[in-house]
Amino acid sequence: MKELFTGIYTKFSNDGDLSGAVTGMYFTEAIQTAVMPYIVYFEISNVPDWTYTEEMENFLIQFSIYSSDSSSVDILSIFEKLKTCYDWKILTVEGWNSIYMKREFNILSRDNDIWKMDVQYRIEVQR
Repeated sequence: MKELFTGIYTKFSNDGDLSGAVTGMYFTEAIQTAVMPYIVYFEISNVPDWTYTEEMENFLIQFSIYSSDSSSVDILSIFEKLKTCYDWKILTVEGWNSIYMKREFNILSRDNDIWKMDVQYRIEVQR
């Protein structure tokens, strides 16, 4: 759903703390020339639902934060800014009402010199 991904990116763009802490946020995959730290976001799943009167969509969206800083301080700071930007916030999704945006879990890992924080959110929208 293009409108949801636009709403996620617009929320990021309008948050000076988060957008100022990274070099960019990319949909599905970072560009080859991306410089860390950056964020990639993508859809894990989408389950439609409905009642007799409402149409709903329930998404799992993952944000992956990447940082090459030698300590975990940078990536943990970005994670805090991501939580402030998205935890329980209302998204502007054209043609839909944002019901909730709930963080499900996060996991921090390191591979060689690259820190990665995966953060999953459940988002429900209703027409």
